[in-house]
Amino acid sequence: MGKRGNGEGSIYQDSRGLYRAAVTLESGKRKYLSGRTRQDVARKLNAALESREKGLPVPGQRLTTAAYLNDWLENTVKPSQKPLTYEKYRQVVATHITPALGRLPLARLQPRDVAQLQSSMAAKGLSVATINGMRTALGAALSKAEQWGLVVRNVVRLVDAPRGPETEPRVFLPEEAAAFLRAAKGDDLEHLFTAALATGLRPAEARGLRWKDVQLTGAAPAIEVRQQVIELPGRRRVFDEPKSAHGRRSVPLIPVAIAALSAQKRRVAEMHLAVGPLWNDNDLVFPDELGGPLGARRVRDHFARIAAHAQVRDASPHTLRHSTGTFLLAAGVPDRVVQAILGHGSAAMTRHYQHVLPMMMTDAGTRLASFFEAVGS
Repeated sequence: MGKRGNGEGSIYQDSRGLYRAAVTLESGKRKYLSGRTRQDVARKLNAALESREKGLPVPGQRLTTAAYLNDWLENTVKPSQKPLTYEKYRQVVATHITPALGRLPLARLQPRDVAQLQSSMAAKGLSVATINGMRTALGAALSKAEQWGLVVRNVVRLVDAPRGPETEPRVFLPEEAAAFLRAAKGDDLEHLFTAALATGLRPAEARGLRWKDVQLTGAAPAIEVRQQVIELPGRRRVFDEPKSAHGRRSVPLIPVAIAALSAQKRRVAEMHLAVGPLWNDNDLVFPDELGGPLGARRVRDHFARIAAHAQVRDASPHTLRHSTGTFLLAAGVPDRVVQAILGHGSAAMTRHYQHVLPMMMTDAGTRLASFFEAVGS
């Protein structure tokens, strides 16, 4: 608790029976606190002194939700979180939370305010994922406010999260994967898509892959996933660590991946030679024409053109990763190994990526028939 000045901390009862105390703000003004019980005022006083000690706004009815959220973004999230996390929170706050709740006093936020915001977002046709993204940002902000004594409780926890229909990610059937790879022949990003399908890399991880993290020869060819490329507003691209601690992983390379990466190495050498001194040496496996990181939109555009040529519908670059997990399962690779290859933090996430293919059903039927034949013999 912060130091108390002269006259601070004296809790007294006024003529109406309310308990009161005062605290001096950094501006020199005094803020008066009141409550129905001595304990209530003591709690408010302690929170006020702690907030003043940390340079935070003193809890009170005048601190608006918008003012607090702006302070939280700039002085808590920005210094401690990844740039992409900060940007996601900033956009959610500006787009959804501040317009609806910004004028409300932070200390007076109620569960019904959050529930009404969720309902209004749903009425606008926004997805469950978008609404839950709002809940994540607001919940994180209010958890910190609760920790600092600016609010009594985190009201987001008191409101049920919306649930939408569970949809399985799109995966390629084996014949679709083959058609896609054939259609990719000759495309500038042919080797990126082939390697992604053969390794299960996230698109951002493929764009951030460096040659120093690639081992094409030896007894156990592999890639070490150590960085990704993220995009900030204005299409500014920065290098960052993988999505999570589990994202830092070693991924084995199968022959088709080795062939694609070897061909890409020759291609990059030719690009470097053609550009000369203007080349930006980021050691990237899949750079743009000047050696810098590829943009996510460019990858999506190339993928869309190839998919259309292959007559493959409703797919995206992430479909390659989803398909890798499914193909590994079809090949009989244990769930735990698939989890490590894909860089998932939990087996539940891995199961979400795995799907039952027709070939697996056929294999299951064959095995079941063999079982009954063995029993009957």
